Amino acid sequence: MPTDLFGFENEPVAAPVPPSSPVTNDMRVIMDVLNRAVMETGYVLAGASRRVYRRIGKDGMKRVPQWELDAVLQCIDSGQLTVGGTHLLRCGAVRQSASSVTVPKATRQKVMRWNSLMPLVGTPAGDEKKGA
Repeated sequence: MPTDLFGFENEPVAAPVPPSSPVTNDMRVIMDVLNRAVMETGYVLAGASRRVYRRIGKDGMKRVPQWELDAVLQCIDSGQLTVGGTHLLRCGAVRQSASSVTVPKATRQKVMRWNSLMPLVGTPAGDEKKGA
């Protein structure tokens, strides 16, 4: 058993690991990110810090806001999105390698099912349907 500075025995204690990014429970944010990943050109991760960019065209990318970055990383950590191959992309004048974020088949099917559901009453989209 390890000892402390004064020679007393102590048990090793694991240091608490802070979450890498805040977790969101807002389903609209998660659906917005998943819809962009499925319907549009998707996302890429660049650098060791896993900075999230939105893919623009064939060889371009642009930075995403912090809320979107957190939601994409949350989806990757939960298995809703996966990290794929590496590509050489350009952001402004900088050209760097970035890993593509891919959407598994199960996630695509969930997104299609969720998009076909009727919006909740009390949401802007739900109130429009109710009055129609």
